[in-house]
Amino acid sequence: MRKLFAFALVAMMLVACSSKYQTLPMDEFEKAIQEPDVVVVDVRTPREFSEGHIAGAINIDWKAGRFAEEAAQLLDKDKTIAVYCIHARRSKSAAEELQKMGYKHIIELQDGLEYWINAGKPIVQE
Repeated sequence: MRKLFAFALVAMMLVACSSKYQTLPMDEFEKAIQEPDVVVVDVRTPREFSEGHIAGAINIDWKAGRFAEEAAQLLDKDKTIAVYCIHARRSKSAAEELQKMGYKHIIELQDGLEYWINAGKPIVQE
């Protein structure tokens, strides 16, 4: 019984200490990215990025195979990292990778940029 209790206690502590990224609805994400210590990362391809992205976002292409290396060079682990893509598939993978890399404050746009655009939220084109 003691072993079971000890195991349960350790398991609860590990869950409490793990820093899971947060998926935020569009309005909460929009509010969060206004904070000065938030870095917005678009994980789509450079072509997709140039067709329209959230103002101030940097582009780190998830599909290029160099995501971890580029993220390590460009992103500060003390800042909140806000990731998104078009449908929230790549951004979930990117958020999980950032978490494995030791980033503690990660938020992800629920449903992706497509919903952002359809809601009339602003984007910029380059």
